[in-house]
Amino acid sequence: MRLLRKRKTLLITMVMCISLLLLFSQAAFAANGVKLSASDESGAVGDEVTVKVNIENAEGITGIEFSISFDSDLVKPKAIEEKEIEGEMITIYTEEGAFLTDTLSSLTLSNYIEEEGKLKVISTTPYGDTEAEGLFCTIVFEILAEGTTNLTFSDIVVSPDDMEAAAPVSGSIEGEDVDELQEAIDAANKAIADLPDVDDLTLDYKEDVEKARELVDAAKELGAEDDDFDELSKLEDAEKKIELLEAIKAADDAILALPALDELTLDDKPDVVAARALVNKAKDMGATDDDFTYLATLRAAENRIRELEEKVPTPPTGGMNYFLPLGMLVILGGLFLLIKRSRLASR
Repeated sequence: MRLLRKRKTLLITMVMCISLLLLFSQAAFAANGVKLSASDESGAVGDEVTVKVNIENAEGITGIEFSISFDSDLVKPKAIEEKEIEGEMITIYTEEGAFLTDTLSSLTLSNYIEEEGKLKVISTTPYGDTEAEGLFCTIVFEILAEGTTNLTFSDIVVSPDDMEAAAPVSGSIEGEDVDELQEAIDAANKAIADLPDVDDLTLDYKEDVEKARELVDAAKELGAEDDDFDELSKLEDAEKKIELLEAIKAADDAILALPALDELTLDDKPDVVAARALVNKAKDMGATDDDFTYLATLRAAENRIRELEEKVPTPPTGGMNYFLPLGMLVILGGLFLLIKRSRLASR
């Protein structure tokens, strides 16, 4: 009985040893097998992040397939395109990495299988001309909610048959909650900071100034106040400068639109007057004579209008310049008649 018990104990011990040997040998083999790993990424809710899937110990493989699982409540992969393969429409979610694009022939397919939150990836490289390691593919995920999801590999199959898969390394995606107000303030502050100094501002920056103001207003609608913006005075000065530059341009454009001096007529006087009014408006805003490109042209036009006005008589007698001489003639004529009548009466 004691002998039987010893044999039983020995048998159990041998089975345990063999099991451990098999386990360790399998672990050692797996350590040298084809190894997949995914990167760790993070972003704000609503952002898109690109997960990198790398491969190691893969020289000479002719194909590999695997599934990668994720929490579909937190993230979702972004479809790249639809392809028809053997009469079936396949949704492509992966972008091939250099490990595949550098081979003579590769085909990467990705589509949801029956389980939600599990993506199937299939790749074949018939010539087996792969490097030992590299970027296998990338997958773009949109972050749907705050939280962290693991990216877990499963169902890994490698060909040819004499190649095995090593234990993969999971990745993760962390979705961070966003302070919408602070994000809006930061965007406005960056837009203002990117504006050039007021002295360097030109009309080419008008859209940038307007965009910065839009971002400030958007932040204020969310509850921001003036003190939240580091350089709000810079934006206000920029807006004034743009307004001034536009006033100067409007005056120059009006002057430039006037006819040439030799073609100018009194009919053009309203346009000359309007151009001068635009110049004066810009000056009231801080412009100087040096700011106007065509100010000399305006002055010449104004002088020409004055010349034309002096050559035009005022009907019906030729104007006020002829009224005084005519009056003197009437008076002298009257005096002559009075003198003549008095002489006749004295006879």
